[in-house]
Amino acid sequence: MTLLKPNAEIPATDGTMGAYVSRPTGSVRAAVLMQVELWGMTLHMKEVADRLATKGYAAIVCDLFRGQEPPQPSDPVEKWAETFQAFDDVRATKDCRHALDWVLSGHAGFATDAVFAWGFCMGGRFAHNLGAFDTRLAGIINFYGRINFPRLATKPFLPIELTRMIDMPYLGVFAETDDLIPEADIDRLRADLSDNRHADIRIYPGTHHAFFNDHRDAYHADAAARAWTSTLAFLDAHS
Repeated sequence: MTLLKPNAEIPATDGTMGAYVSRPTGSVRAAVLMQVELWGMTLHMKEVADRLATKGYAAIVCDLFRGQEPPQPSDPVEKWAETFQAFDDVRATKDCRHALDWVLSGHAGFATDAVFAWGFCMGGRFAHNLGAFDTRLAGIINFYGRINFPRLATKPFLPIELTRMIDMPYLGVFAETDDLIPEADIDRLRADLSDNRHADIRIYPGTHHAFFNDHRDAYHADAAARAWTSTLAFLDAHS
């Protein structure tokens, strides 16, 4: 899988991280911080960022791997698990806060008061975490991000424990069949967001994990199109 080359370097925890920034040709309606899948800064991430730019949104794809090579979909599942277990969630959550600082301070080259976090797969939990810890976000979009898993030293807090801290708009998009995200976890997410009138949790029938990614076998064209429409409506409503 070809990895996307960064076109920007932004502040991060104890250093910097690469990012891919895509801007609209005209004015910026709002900005979207994109937290990557387990596969890192892939062509899919660039394509989604560029699609957002055509709709007036600046998109910033954050390299949460900080230049280290992520696993490949063709790797054994044991390597996927090893990457998950070793990944430092505290550091990555802080990196997301640094990226938010960078955008809100105008260093991205445009001015906006509305910044959303949109995470995919692995990145979904960091969009979720960022919204729990930083009220400056305009909203959270979680595309099939795992929110509950065994606690590890690299993961001292679990996203599902933070949900009730979130009081900003939240769009959760999940597959009907997902070995990583049981329906009970989605039910708890929905329950813990029940007092948030701007929370919208959707399960797409007939889909599997990563159904939005048209580079994967799990891609579901109809569901992906509907999820894209829902995402644009969410951004438009809360920008």
